[in-house]
Amino acid sequence: MESATPKVLRTLASGWAASVPAVLLATLAIAVVPRTRGLTFFPELRYAVVTPVCVLIAVGAAFAYRALAGRAGRPRRALAMAVSGLALVLLLGMALLGPRGLAAAGLPAVLAAAAAVAWFVPRSAERTRRSRLGVATLVLFGTLEAAGVFAALASERAAPPAVADIPRSMFDVEHRFIDLPSGARIHYVDEGHGETLLFLHGNPSWSFQWRDLIRGLRGSYRCIALDYPGFGLSQAPDGFGFTPGEESRVLEEFVAQLGLRDVTLAMQDWGGPIGTSFAERRPELVRRLILGSTWAWRTSTSEPRGIWSVIAGGPVGEFVQTNFNGIATFALKDSIVRELPADVADVYVRPFRPLGRRGIAAFYPGQITAANDWFAELEAGLPALKDKQALIFWAQKDPGFPRSDLERWEQTLPNHKTVEFPNASHFFFEDTSEEVISEIRAFMSSASPGVRVGGIAR
Repeated sequence: MESATPKVLRTLASGWAASVPAVLLATLAIAVVPRTRGLTFFPELRYAVVTPVCVLIAVGAAFAYRALAGRAGRPRRALAMAVSGLALVLLLGMALLGPRGLAAAGLPAVLAAAAAVAWFVPRSAERTRRSRLGVATLVLFGTLEAAGVFAALASERAAPPAVADIPRSMFDVEHRFIDLPSGARIHYVDEGHGETLLFLHGNPSWSFQWRDLIRGLRGSYRCIALDYPGFGLSQAPDGFGFTPGEESRVLEEFVAQLGLRDVTLAMQDWGGPIGTSFAERRPELVRRLILGSTWAWRTSTSEPRGIWSVIAGGPVGEFVQTNFNGIATFALKDSIVRELPADVADVYVRPFRPLGRRGIAAFYPGQITAANDWFAELEAGLPALKDKQALIFWAQKDPGFPRSDLERWEQTLPNHKTVEFPNASHFFFEDTSEEVISEIRAFMSSASPGVRVGGIAR
C-alpha cells in the first residue's frame, strides 16, 4: 500500500499544476475587460492577490477531488458543483464587502479561474506519471508564478508619499500646497525671485524632475513647479477624469490663484500639450516658451510614439504598471543616458508606488492616441503662439520624438533657438542640467519682445 506522504505530495503537485492555467486565464480575463486603462483598475484584482487565491483554490480542489473520488459516483461533476458554489460565494463577498463595481469587474476572472480548476484538477490528479518535460514545465511556471507575486509585493507601498519622505538634500525646496476652487489640492514649489519660470512635468514623473534646474536658476528667477492632480503629491477632486484637457484647466486655475503673469513656460513630455493648451487659451499670460521632447499634435498609431501608446496604454501596459509599477520604473531607466543613483531613482518613482496612484502612469500613454480630438483642437490653435519667443531643447537619443517633431516646432515657433543634445534622451535635463541652465539663463536675459532668436546652437 502506498504511504500517505507520496499521496499528499502528488495531490499538492496536481493542485499546483492546475493553478497554472487558472492564474493565466484569470489574469487574461482581467486584462481584456474593456475599461479606462489604468484609472478604473481595482487593486483587489492585482496579480499579487489573484495568484495566491488561485493556487489555494486549486490545491484545495485537488484534495477535495481526492476525497470525492473515493466516495462520490461522479467526482468530476461533484467537484465542478463545489467550485461553482465557491465562485458564487467569492462574487457575493466582492459585491457586499468590496468597492462598488468590483464584483462586475472580477466576474470574468472568477468564472475563468473556476472553469480552469474544475477542468484541470481531475485530469491532473488522475495522471499517474508525468514526463520530465511536464515536471520541468510545472516547476518553471510555478517558479514564475511565485517570482511574480514576490516582485509585485516588493513594488507596493501602502500609504501615499508625504513631504517627509523626500530628502531635503535631494530636493532642497519648501513644499507648498494650495486648494483650488475646483477641489484639486495641488503640491508645488515656489523658489526664488524675479521673472517667473513655470515648470511643467511629463509622465511618469512629477515636480521632482526639475530639482536641478530649480537649484541652478532660483538665484535669478522665480521658479515654480507643480504636480498635476494624480501625480506627485497632488490630489484630484471627486469626479476628475485626469485627461490632459482637464489637467490644463487645473493649470490655468493654479496660475489664476497665484496671480501669475508674464510667465515663461518650461515644458517636457506631457507638459508640452498641457502647457500649450493653457497658452493658447491665455496667451496674454505667457511671455516665452521653453520646451523639449514634447509635441502638440495628433499621433498616428503607426509611428513610434503611437506604437508606444497602443502597447503601454493597453492591457499589457496596464498589467505591468498596476501590478509591478513597471512603466514608471522602466521609463525612468530608459529615458536617461547616465545611471541615476539608486536613492534618486527611488524618489522619482515613489509617488507611483501606492496601488491607488500608480494606474495614471498607464493611462497617459493611451491618451497619446485616444485624445486625438483634443490634440486636433490643440493643433488648430498653434498659430496663436507664432509670435512667442521659444527655446527648444532636443534630445537626439529620444526615440519617441523624431526630428520631424523638432522641425514642426521650429515651423510653429519661428522666433526660436534650438539646442540639440546628441547624447541625451527623453529626460534630457538629467544628462545635461548645466548646459540647460546656461542656455535658459542666456535665453531669459537676451529674449525681449521683437527680437528674433532663431537658429541651432549645436
